[in-house]
Amino acid sequence: MTADVSDLAASFAVHDELLARRNVTVWVGAEPTFTRPDSLAPAWSGSAEGDDKLARAHALATAFARDLPGARVMRVVGRQYPDETAPRFAFGVRWRDGGDGPSVIGSIDSEPAMPPEELAGDRWLSVTPDPGVVEVNMAPCASVADLAAQAERIWSAAAAAGLSPTRYRWNGDVVDSGGGGQLSLGGPTPEASPFVRYPHVLPALVRYVNNHPSLSYWFASECVGSASQSPRPDEGNRERWDELEVALAWLERLADRGELPPETLWQALAPLLVDASGNAHRAELNVEKLWNPHVAAHGTRHGRMGLVELRAVRMPERPAMLAALACLFRSIVARLVVAHYREPLVDWHDELHDRFALPSALLRDLRHVLGDLDEHGLGMPAQLRAELLAWRPTGITCHLGDATLELRPALEFWPLVGDVASQERAGARFVDASTQRWEVSLDGRGPERIAIGGRWAYLRALGDAHAVGVRRRIYQPSPGFHPDLPVTDPLVVEWSWGGRAQRVELWSWRPGGGPYPELPRDDAEAFARRQERIRVATRDGEVAANGHWPEAGPYTIDLRRDPLD
Repeated sequence: MTADVSDLAASFAVHDELLARRNVTVWVGAEPTFTRPDSLAPAWSGSAEGDDKLARAHALATAFARDLPGARVMRVVGRQYPDETAPRFAFGVRWRDGGDGPSVIGSIDSEPAMPPEELAGDRWLSVTPDPGVVEVNMAPCASVADLAAQAERIWSAAAAAGLSPTRYRWNGDVVDSGGGGQLSLGGPTPEASPFVRYPHVLPALVRYVNNHPSLSYWFASECVGSASQSPRPDEGNRERWDELEVALAWLERLADRGELPPETLWQALAPLLVDASGNAHRAELNVEKLWNPHVAAHGTRHGRMGLVELRAVRMPERPAMLAALACLFRSIVARLVVAHYREPLVDWHDELHDRFALPSALLRDLRHVLGDLDEHGLGMPAQLRAELLAWRPTGITCHLGDATLELRPALEFWPLVGDVASQERAGARFVDASTQRWEVSLDGRGPERIAIGGRWAYLRALGDAHAVGVRRRIYQPSPGFHPDLPVTDPLVVEWSWGGRAQRVELWSWRPGGGPYPELPRDDAEAFARRQERIRVATRDGEVAANGHWPEAGPYTIDLRRDPLD
């Protein structure tokens, strides 16, 4: 092993030992998703099945099973959705933690289709299709060391099948596969789940995530907010949000009296932890498999599993990032087990989508979370902290003397086009993604204001940094909002310090215009396309600007509100 891999393995062992010392058992599972980055076929851009998806899913399953003890790959019954005429295909991999070598594996149709519940015992992983991706439902793991090892094997198997956790956009941007990478937390049995064994923990987790927006946004995909697949409770129906504090206080009172069975916990939270349409599956904290008597499959207690799913998770580029995230949330659950957390819910109002759109604000909040874990003896080793920081994209760094200006991609909360009900049965929802947000920040010395598109914008204090968010339109959607509202491309940022001035142009598309000939073929070509969209010019002198931008919020200016001629 390399030194880095060895250090990571040691960090996972330290984390697992910290939880074991406190007698806190938290099993973890995940659902990584992979796509074929070189294809624009519907199966790899928005449809569940088609093209060569079945063959590549089978190749992933067989590559994963290779050399595992007693491994067997078989066809199983996939999930059938309301608008689909037949169940989707699925492959299952069954293996043992030790024992004999692998079984000889079959053409695709060599095994009869059967439900996974008929294969109780051993380890079980499934490979299924989802819109645009192949999804791997990992076998639950008692330790993060086990999760990391399984994830390494999955990423390797996906690469052998020609599948990737990321894909390129035409302009060279690198994005995740598009299918998400949710985490599930529970126990070896439903009754041993920390949310069942310690009934106060789930209400505390709801409070903790509300108080720390970094847990909602730092690890999330591009699509966040009320139209996303993982909205926070305070991004939905106002009346439902008002009821959440009442529900949590009552549940905590019952827990203190030892009168909170799991069915009551589920009944109280299931109607409140939902999306804008009332869908419990599409919520940031998904409790539909906590203790739900209405979800059953083949006579099993499929809904009463003691599970809580964390959905505000994009597909990470590498296994270590996923394992570090699992460590973070296992540590948070353990922290809530060993010490009560009864902080009031925070009604962030506009600040939620203003301040916490900015990576500087999210990073500061994440550090508060890590500090809280330190105080409770559940701190994260340095290697794992580095993997957590890697979840947000890096930016563009500019220097003038002893001042450093950084431009980083920020979050944008794309609105739903149309109503939720009309899109409820769809695999994905249609949003207006024409708006892009950047953070412009100074860490340390530098000017109090910068020029954006020829007008001044003031930087706001965010801990040690000073920053401002800048929203712009990068294309005219059809259908979408604001017909004929002009595009701002490039985004022009100018600043001066110590008698020197700098002009930065950020283009969303190639500066010369026109189409790209094809998708980027590799990292080098994608990097070259990104580089040609950044232009920096430095000169002597100061910056001249014409007036000030009106503020859309304390931390954000919106270039669409008062466009310049």
